[in-house]
Amino acid sequence: MPHDRIALETPIERGWEPVFRLVLGGVADRLDLGFEDLDDIQLAVERLLAEAGAQESVQLSFEILPEGLRTRIGPLQERAIAEALQGPEPRAGELTLRRVLETVVDSFGVEIVDDGQILVILNKRVRRS
Repeated sequence: MPHDRIALETPIERGWEPVFRLVLGGVADRLDLGFEDLDDIQLAVERLLAEAGAQESVQLSFEILPEGLRTRIGPLQERAIAEALQGPEPRAGELTLRRVLETVVDSFGVEIVDDGQILVILNKRVRRS
């Protein structure tokens, strides 16, 4: 059975954050996410977009799964993101991209796509009552 999925392409430049926040807010409402879970996902996406470098736009997709929400961000041109997420554990007290994602999402992964670009996948479980 296919899952509900919303996808959009948005510019990365500052000022476009409200677009994906609006979409993500609608998805959160559909999942009955609490404010903290929504805030966690928004923080993860915003931090990834901040690390994306100088590329003009990015594709975001939000997939509603029985266990929660899967977010895909990419393709991203910045290989340093893949290295930061797949590299060694950060030092104690170091606030890295990896540490942020480990704190706010349940799991994340990196896939290499066309021309060496990357796709970052974030998974957030939803605790339903």
